[in-house]
Amino acid sequence: MPVYLRTSGYKIYFWSNENGEPIHFHATKGDPDKNDSKFWVLSNGSFKLAHNKGKIPEKDLSRIFSAMQNYYADFINFWKTYHNQEVKFYE
Repeated sequence: MPVYLRTSGYKIYFWSNENGEPIHFHATKGDPDKNDSKFWVLSNGSFKLAHNKGKIPEKDLSRIFSAMQNYYADFINFWKTYHNQEVKFYE
């Protein structure tokens, strides 16, 4: 489970075996868990909250979106290199 970034007290990560899902990331303050909040990476350069099971407050969600916006292209390359495959987008 690679941790891509730490921002505002959250780990931004994805699971090693994402079963061919479109590119996305999870965010957690603690240890990674199946119920952590999930964010889709969209082809238009933005992000979409898939679910907030981790109950991240709105203010922190905004900070996560903002931080990841700065790393959009880099995160795509990180995902692509890690999974050794082309990236599929949710939208």
